[in-house]
Amino acid sequence: PRRSLYWRVRRRRSAGMRTVYIFLFFICICLQQQLLAASELDDSALDEDFSGGDEDYPPDGDYPSEYDDEATPPPQPASEPITSLEELDAFIDNEDCSVIGAFASEDGDEYAEFEAAIQSLQYEWRFAHTTAPEVLTKLKVSKSALFLYRSPRYVSEKYGDRKRDRFPSSKISGSALKSWLQTRAQPLVGQFTPSTKERYFAKKLPVVIVFFNLNWEGDAKGANYFLNRVRKVATSMSGKLSFAIAAIGDFEAQLGDFGLEASDLRHDVRIGLVHKEGDEEVYYGSDATKFSAEALSGFASAFLANELSPSSRRDTSAPAEDDDGVDESAVTTLTNDNFDQVVRDPTKDVLVEFYAPWCGHCKSLKPEYAKAAKALKGEKSLVLAKMDATAHDPPAGFDVQGYPTLLFVPAKADASPVPYEGEREADAIVEWIKENALSLR
Repeated sequence: PRRSLYWRVRRRRSAGMRTVYIFLFFICICLQQQLLAASELDDSALDEDFSGGDEDYPPDGDYPSEYDDEATPPPQPASEPITSLEELDAFIDNEDCSVIGAFASEDGDEYAEFEAAIQSLQYEWRFAHTTAPEVLTKLKVSKSALFLYRSPRYVSEKYGDRKRDRFPSSKISGSALKSWLQTRAQPLVGQFTPSTKERYFAKKLPVVIVFFNLNWEGDAKGANYFLNRVRKVATSMSGKLSFAIAAIGDFEAQLGDFGLEASDLRHDVRIGLVHKEGDEEVYYGSDATKFSAEALSGFASAFLANELSPSSRRDTSAPAEDDDGVDESAVTTLTNDNFDQVVRDPTKDVLVEFYAPWCGHCKSLKPEYAKAAKALKGEKSLVLAKMDATAHDPPAGFDVQGYPTLLFVPAKADASPVPYEGEREADAIVEWIKENALSLR
């Protein structure tokens, strides 16, 4: 009887569990159907978004530039804000010089002038600005001022270097600021780099360079060892030659221009000299393989006595060769020296491209622009020109807000530049110029 009771109870429990299982099964089916319905709705919404439902969305494969690995990055501010004394010290503590604007407010005309002046200079110089009261007090500024701080790593008050200079005018323009910085930025002995090269040439003096394993982070003592010996020689030849040191690893590919070789970049020290003569850069090299102040002085003295022969010459007026193979022989290269002569010629219609070497859009335009120039080469009154706006100041009246900027100057006296806003393809450029060229009418 007990066994029979046991099985009766067990059968009832089994029947009850089957009912529960069936109930849960139906619940799962209902949930699955709801999930499938939601999934189909999401898929249809996605299809609508990405395949034509949104008329503003680009066609397949033409995605916004923020998803393109090669898209041009967003522009960085031309000037870094400084809000404390700690930030001021950190900004100045650099291998390069620092240019700092101090203003009572960012709303005034002085700050607006500063912002406009540095736009074309921001890739060659380090700019910062401040309106912080404690920083203004430290700089002893009540209204506005612009300061040049030379790199503390290269300044030597013992040899007459000044830590900072103040811009001498209350009015700031890009051309005046660049000229002032170029002639004053470098101390008695500074660092020669691709970006400081033009600063040395602006002094109109030949530059004697000592190449070695320059490493401030790992061997500041070694850097100062060379600096002090170069300073002694530089002091004795002040006004005749400029002197600099350089990281030999940064110039490994250019040592041949000086007639120099280095097999051990960690230990080799080499001495060279470069002089800008018109459009030519003239290079000289020293035979000395061991550095000393005497070897440096002897090499510099031999140059001044015209006892050295150049190792090589380089014509800087010729367009630099690029690896992309684009033939730009029909495109006129502009600098601040020849701009007015070419662009302001009232007998010629001139299209000018203001570009930046790093700009992706400029690189895309390059072959089309060169092709257009070649197509118009037979028209003597039509000129397609280009200007590196990071190396040269766009003249007043040429509003360069981004890269590339294309401005057309018609063939007439005192003509104002007209923006070219057409397609950036060779055929479109040629057609637009022919339609708007006054010299062809």
